[in-house]
Amino acid sequence: MKMKKIFFSVFIIFFMMNGQAQALSNSSEAFLSLPFGHTFARTQKRMENSGAKVLTPRKESLTMRGFFEGYPATFVFGFYKNKLLASKSVYLQSMGDAEYDRKFYEALQKGLNSAYGSTRETPAANTRKAGKIMLRNVWTPDRYTTITLTYNPEVSKKFPGDSLSSRFIHVSYKTEKWSKE
Repeated sequence: MKMKKIFFSVFIIFFMMNGQAQALSNSSEAFLSLPFGHTFARTQKRMENSGAKVLTPRKESLTMRGFFEGYPATFVFGFYKNKLLASKSVYLQSMGDAEYDRKFYEALQKGLNSAYGSTRETPAANTRKAGKIMLRNVWTPDRYTTITLTYNPEVSKKFPGDSLSSRFIHVSYKTEKWSKE
């Protein structure tokens, strides 16, 4: 239920700022509503039904490409013991407009803050470019789950290549539920 709340909060905030919706396939709702513990097959099927395409299917991970609120996105899923969904990440490619990208980042941040409580944005050293920083937000909604939103303003000024490290936003959900038992 919280994932749907986040999706709708982000959707409403972003499109109120933007003023128009893009008519592209969208996998954001499917991604946000995927619960931990889903099987590999169910995860793949739900994402394919939302328009995402499989890039690399493996037993322990699944990489797919699609769109997240109009942004080209790469989705990466990790599975515990090759069976249960244990982590999910989305990497967004910039549209080449730094101001537009920043507004989207702020909408995501507001949506996650409304669902999981406010957190402080902290600067983090950019591991890809010496002397530059990225902005990071971390939420821990329960003792097993961590949600991280990372924004790299340097990358949002240009169209990056296919590398995941060249994406301007990275949202990651991870559970330690099974590994801590």
